[in-house]
Amino acid sequence: MIRNAFATDPPTGTGSSMLIDRHLPEYDVTTIRHAVVEADPETTYEAILTADLLDTGPIVRALGALRNAPTVIARRIRGNSGAPPPDRMRFIDVPETDEWMLLDETYGEEFVFGAIGKFWRPAIEWRQVASDEFSAFDEPGYAKLAIGLSVRPYGEDWTLLSYEARTATTDDRARRNFRRYWRVIGPFAGYLMSRTLERIAADAEAHRSRKSPEADTAAGDENQAGSSRLVRGTVATAALLAASAYHVAIRPWHRRWGTTEGEARGPLPGDDLLPTATDQVTHAIEIDAPAESVWPWLVQIGQGRGGFYSYDWLERAVGADIHNVDRIVPEYQDLEERDIVRLAPEDDAVSSPESAPEVARFDPERALVLRPPGESPAWTWAFVLEPSDEGRTRLFARARSNPERSSIGPQTTPLRTAIDYCVWEPAHFVMERKMLRGIKRRAERVGRTTADASV
Repeated sequence: MIRNAFATDPPTGTGSSMLIDRHLPEYDVTTIRHAVVEADPETTYEAILTADLLDTGPIVRALGALRNAPTVIARRIRGNSGAPPPDRMRFIDVPETDEWMLLDETYGEEFVFGAIGKFWRPAIEWRQVASDEFSAFDEPGYAKLAIGLSVRPYGEDWTLLSYEARTATTDDRARRNFRRYWRVIGPFAGYLMSRTLERIAADAEAHRSRKSPEADTAAGDENQAGSSRLVRGTVATAALLAASAYHVAIRPWHRRWGTTEGEARGPLPGDDLLPTATDQVTHAIEIDAPAESVWPWLVQIGQGRGGFYSYDWLERAVGADIHNVDRIVPEYQDLEERDIVRLAPEDDAVSSPESAPEVARFDPERALVLRPPGESPAWTWAFVLEPSDEGRTRLFARARSNPERSSIGPQTTPLRTAIDYCVWEPAHFVMERKMLRGIKRRAERVGRTTADASV
């Protein structure tokens, strides 16, 4: 049975260094998992070498297939299907592959292997060296990965099983590449390690049970408990994968929808109004109309004015008296700095100074920037027009914020952070994308009407 499977502190009090220290004593990242196994060290060590790493559940197999997908696709494009996937994969087989090498072993105690490569590449670029050259390898642009599995006695007929993975990069550029890669892959690596320990522990305890018939009853109870844990673990893992997919792929996409990386990070008018911003979201859209045709639609935004060209029925459902207009209204074109552009009615139950921002910057046909009143705003909301080619315009919408400066008090509590992450950010994206598309549709329609009238 696994005890403390997710611990991250190395075992203490062993009185000796580990073999992995000889080959990678200094490293950028280390991940450690431990398990207490109800079997003796010799049996557990045999399970380390012979456990089938492909028999660790469908999620692990799916993650492995996903990681290898770029290589498989590249081979098929070149017309080379490559070798068929192995039927099984054991730690004892790993050093026999082209990519990995056995670094050290003290049989019955510790097993260490490693590899060198550019792991952040979609198709890993491996670097083959002799095992005795691993420690001194320092060619720029690579990372060295050393993996050690060890067993230590843990009371009578129990074993402390440890799994450690260390990574060291050879220069600053490789370190930056690896850090970006690790932010994505780190949680999955920890999960894979934990599942591997579960597989090793199960094999070791099954072997012990076969040698000890009196343990059959206890094993049956443990198997039943293990099935319940498996169900709970599967549900938790599915939730983890969904959350990870949102964090890694969906959230970065919707926070910079419509922009290039340079546009999302580059400066825009209004940034200087909140230089201490802790968060920034930038969206953009290309409009087939000149800036002077887009600008009037921006000028008349607001509650009690032209609306926000988004889902006004949804805005009204939460108490905002928003009604979108489909024409340029002359009386709404009179706007200047310090004017108020309301986001909700003044008598709304949740109305606050932040729901009545003022125009902080008004640069005709260029930039309209809103912020809450006062000298220390918690956020800014900027709309910026940049002429493109052939009479087209890029419309940017940028929201910058610093919750600590909110007029209703600091907003960085764990609950508020979770609400922002799970609710406000996706809602802001959905509403603002609709707004940008609404402005695009209106500006292009008027442009086509004007062009037709001139023919």
